[in-house]
Amino acid sequence: MPVYQCYVPKGLLDHSVKAKLADEITTIHTNATGAPELYVNVLFHEIPDGDHFVARKPSTHSYLFGLIRHGRDLETRQTMLRDFSRMWTRVTGQSEAELLVALSEADPANAMEAGLILPEPGQEREWFGENAGRLAELGVTP
Repeated sequence: MPVYQCYVPKGLLDHSVKAKLADEITTIHTNATGAPELYVNVLFHEIPDGDHFVARKPSTHSYLFGLIRHGRDLETRQTMLRDFSRMWTRVTGQSEAELLVALSEADPANAMEAGLILPEPGQEREWFGENAGRLAELGVTP
């Protein structure tokens, strides 16, 4: 379920940098939450010149917005924020001053993937067990 959307100035990232960011975003998420990487989604959106402003002026800022399941404690969320920010600057060379990272939370009872209502954080193992048949039908293996 987690969906991480990266908004960047057009041309800032090539395919290899995007792949590295997607890999590290997935690692940070799974290490912090214990959730399986199977459903970690990372999307990239390029912002054309002239379509991006901060303080009324054209900007080269980047944004990393993560939508995660509700239920993670504050310490976990803030550790993830710090890790994302440091990782982004290391991989892209962009300054932390030009990056906004934010996490939003969705109630897992209000989200569905592969036709299944998502589990509460910490209940993944039981969820995979209960839904093994349906997941196998879909070709999904944890």
